[in-house]
Amino acid sequence: MISWSKRIGWLLAVLGLVLLLVWGGRLARTALSLREHLDRLQELASAPQELDPAAACALVLDLREDVAGLEREAGGLVGLAPALGWLPGVGGDLRAAPALLEVAGGLTEAGALACDALEPAVTALGDDAGTLSLERVASLLDERYPDLERALAAAERAEAAWAQVDRARLSPWLAGKTALLEQGLPLLRAALTGATAAPDLLGMDGPRVYLVLAVNEDEVRPGGGYITGVGEVRVEGGRLVALTFRDSSEVDDFTQPYPDPPEPLRRYMGIELWLFRDAAWSPDFPTVARQAVSLYRPGYPVAVDGVIAVDQQAVQALVESLGPLEVEGAEEPITGGTVVAYMRRAWAPEDGALTGEWFVQRKAFMGALAQAIVARLEGGAVDWSLLLQALVRLLDEKHLLLYLSQPDVETLLIEQGWAGALQPGTGDFLMVVDANVGYNKASVLVQESLLYQVDLRDSPPLATLTLVYTHTSTMQYPCRPEVRYDPVYEQMMDRCYWDYVQLYVPRGSQLVSATQLPVPAESLFSGQAEAGEVAVGLATEGPWTTFGVLALLPPSSSQTRVFTWTLPANVVEWGEREGRYALRVPKQPGTPHRPLTLRVRLPEGSRLLESMPAPVAVDGEWVVYRTTLDRDRTLWLRFDE
Repeated sequence: MISWSKRIGWLLAVLGLVLLLVWGGRLARTALSLREHLDRLQELASAPQELDPAAACALVLDLREDVAGLEREAGGLVGLAPALGWLPGVGGDLRAAPALLEVAGGLTEAGALACDALEPAVTALGDDAGTLSLERVASLLDERYPDLERALAAAERAEAAWAQVDRARLSPWLAGKTALLEQGLPLLRAALTGATAAPDLLGMDGPRVYLVLAVNEDEVRPGGGYITGVGEVRVEGGRLVALTFRDSSEVDDFTQPYPDPPEPLRRYMGIELWLFRDAAWSPDFPTVARQAVSLYRPGYPVAVDGVIAVDQQAVQALVESLGPLEVEGAEEPITGGTVVAYMRRAWAPEDGALTGEWFVQRKAFMGALAQAIVARLEGGAVDWSLLLQALVRLLDEKHLLLYLSQPDVETLLIEQGWAGALQPGTGDFLMVVDANVGYNKASVLVQESLLYQVDLRDSPPLATLTLVYTHTSTMQYPCRPEVRYDPVYEQMMDRCYWDYVQLYVPRGSQLVSATQLPVPAESLFSGQAEAGEVAVGLATEGPWTTFGVLALLPPSSSQTRVFTWTLPANVVEWGEREGRYALRVPKQPGTPHRPLTLRVRLPEGSRLLESMPAPVAVDGEWVVYRTTLDRDRTLWLRFDE
């Protein structure tokens, strides 16, 4: 006997068929138009580097018209669709139909409002010559703030509606069509939040002051690298009204008090005061930014609205996107391919003499390069689309880091992973943090690979990390500690690598064993040998345990270190008949791409049900993943008991 729910379902289906016959012609035209435009949207999304902003906005306006027509002609019918959720194959799609229509409405409304508000900017983004200055961008965003605020509200409605969709129940076809929403909706909200906040950040309501940290990843530190220079930037009315760039040592003021340095700096480098240049001692950039502000001494205390960190890879990518720059003192225009070599040549003394005058002027090129970049941005001869793509990649890969005093914007940066912030969470956690404590630039010549294995058969789970370091220099160099400049920058790379290695793991982890490689007394400033024992501590940045040890790697050599520890039992979440294991592996700021292999051994008798991302292999009880640590990485998997 057919149940009442099914009878009602069939009745609604018949009613829907009648309505379709009445509206069929108009709906068919709308549906065909919508499908055509969605297919075109997927084509554009598959090649974002070739995106024409003007064409994209035209497509968004067409989609808005399609969706508005669909809402008019079939809104009521869509509201009845969940009653047919029992139908096999498409039931999940029908249940989600009202929410998906609301997503489409909010998304296209937000896009149409933003495109209309930013029409002059959109036109300029599609112009290879570039005619839009930073001042004009700030003024435009300020003028169209109400429209952008409405667009943001529409995007937030779309995101809220998407949260109501049971994605696991969508048909494979529809799941494929909506896959872009998972990342696209938060990104749209982030872009619109940034657009509404930009006028304030660019000084439309009053002057703003930012510190720009020039970070040298050739001398890697937990927060990216040694801070070699600092710019103090003042913006007002969308214009840069003042730029002062200094050698980081020039901001020291020893009439003011300084705190004690972190213990590894004191122990291995003989540093007695924690100065500005060493502020990047945390892998959590908000911590670094606050520490840098506290140690920045000109005009102490200094009111700072934000901190921006850039390393050499960021400079290279920015110059590449801006085009050849005329830099004062340079013999020829500087490009992305030549800027690093230019900086190294400009640093070195012309005659090889390391004089006091050279020491004072050795970083003057940083100010000249910064002025050339600012002049290009203010002049408007910029391919803004190319620049924005470069900025997003640099933020994703942590070569560009931002810290802003506005809580809502800082929250946005953290959500997008652009603040370089370590976030507490559930599941497993692993971060490998290296710090060059050898007064040299050897980091750039050291390659590193990671193999992380977690055995869930054990109780508690057992983790093993294998780190392989390779110093690619072909020089033979004795490992004697010294503070010395070489007349050629590259010579400071061909040195021994004193690396203070730290692992950040979940709070409650217990170290079981670790490779012990002693460091002889003659290789340390203290004159006291290190046995290679691992120091276990608690991270100040959040709920993590740290394992730290000094490593010494001579040029033209390799070294393997293995750490084993037990994990807290709660890294595995158990349901009624299923288990779930999740892992986060943050990338250290400033570091190059590193190969990362992950192996997870399922509990005995368990079977893999689902995994994100998909593994490259399932080797018996081991689930294997291979990736590159070029940005923060996450994985999760479900298995039965």
